[in-house]
Amino acid sequence: MVEDDRLEEVSGLVASRRQPGMLWVHNDSGNPAEIYLLDTQAVVQATYVLGETQRDWEDIAIGPGPAEGVDYLYVGDIGDNFTLRSKNYIYRFPEPTNIQHIDTIHQIDTITFMYPDEQWDAETLLLDPLTKNLYLLSKEMSYTRIYCLPYPQRTDSVLVAEHVKTIAFEGENLLDRLVSGDISADGHELLLKTYQHVLYRSRPDSTLSFAKWITLPADTLPYIAEPQGEAVGFAASGSGYYTLSESQIGSDLYLYFYPRQSGSE
Repeated sequence: MVEDDRLEEVSGLVASRRQPGMLWVHNDSGNPAEIYLLDTQAVVQATYVLGETQRDWEDIAIGPGPAEGVDYLYVGDIGDNFTLRSKNYIYRFPEPTNIQHIDTIHQIDTITFMYPDEQWDAETLLLDPLTKNLYLLSKEMSYTRIYCLPYPQRTDSVLVAEHVKTIAFEGENLLDRLVSGDISADGHELLLKTYQHVLYRSRPDSTLSFAKWITLPADTLPYIAEPQGEAVGFAASGSGYYTLSESQIGSDLYLYFYPRQSGSE
């Protein structure tokens, strides 16, 4: 059970690549601009302070970036419940390797972007490790709009995200809206999460574009209903996936792990 009060509004989760068995998480809006390193018992092992504004951090990704052989964390300040913000931000920095109980990230690349049409509320940030492209998926009911920030993402100007496509989505109410996602380290598996489902797609070919991959039929994976589950991420080993929820009054929180099902890729 999650007992640390700092983890009451977790909205993003990824598995560490440098610290085996550990997870990086962050909270939603209204919380300190910090990321936490958890063990698999949901105990905070380290806290890292980002010298940035915590407007509405909604998702986190991990994978390659500008320097070869370096794993980067990407924290998405991409939420906008009232669609009022003209700019959005993604904070990119190398995954910490010298783990301290508490530390500060001093060197951060800020990727500033806007949408080409109007502002959207997004809670899903994906990094495709095969291309280093970043993808934003809007949080809608019966459809989702997909935008891309192609690599290399400049940090000295405001980028205009590219509209990739709009796809029909099975969701018809708030519980079916997209709230998180993750792409596996090898770029061949995709998780998308709504409040009540975890959806899975396999990439049959490394050359398949993300735009085509996202339209493939999805499998529905096991998922235990959470109070307000907004975080999902693959285990670094590929052995399964984790979920973690925001808290609600009267509900206990748990870090769930779902092992890979027999026969799955």
